[in-house]
Amino acid sequence: MKTLEYAIKGLRAPFYRRKHKNDPFFTCPICRYHGPFMAKNQRLHAKCPRCGELERARLQFLVMRDYFAQHDVSSKSLLHVAPENAFRKWFRKEFGQYTSCDLFRKDVDHRFDLQNIPLADASFDVVFASHVLMYPEDDVKAIAEIRRILKPGGLAILPVPFVHEKTVEFGAPDPSTQMRREAGLDYYQRFEQYFSRVEIFDARNYPAEHQLLTNNGAKAASMPYFVKDGWSSDVVPFCYV
Repeated sequence: MKTLEYAIKGLRAPFYRRKHKNDPFFTCPICRYHGPFMAKNQRLHAKCPRCGELERARLQFLVMRDYFAQHDVSSKSLLHVAPENAFRKWFRKEFGQYTSCDLFRKDVDHRFDLQNIPLADASFDVVFASHVLMYPEDDVKAIAEIRRILKPGGLAILPVPFVHEKTVEFGAPDPSTQMRREAGLDYYQRFEQYFSRVEIFDARNYPAEHQLLTNNGAKAASMPYFVKDGWSSDVVPFCYV
């Protein structure tokens, strides 16, 4: 169903491009659409009208594409947590073994809580979990579980939105977002507890034609990856076993 929904949404792209022909044009690296991007709430030029993916997914795609070009993953195994539709087909093509999981969704291979993963130690070469760690009650336990199921030499790609200098813990889930925390720069320390090395890939180091920066308005100035005039950058952490 989700695949059909994405396909139907993709039909809007040529009409949107024609209607907004005087807006800035960008290129989506995921689906190769070239034209104006859509706004997402207050965020200007955020969403690709063809594939529907946002700034963070475009950055993640570019970072992973570079990694795959340098590392043959055709015989490797991947666990895709809370799978993004735009990445599913690509991951299946790149990896020798693809497995998806989520806590609630039915269109996945497994349903489980990251705080208690029912899989054997050293099961996967790569785990990809984007914008997931803001939700578990015990995110450190979830990180430890991800590390446990990774093979020697494995890699965890664990993007989270960095919005503060120091991580803010809410305790109970936020009523509007269901998040239990908002990450700050000190969040890297939680990765470093379990991984030998953490490498950070910053959107500012990638071509502007893909529109990877996020327009956060006035609050951007207080964010750790502030750029200028309401815009902030995003990063992708690679956590190596």
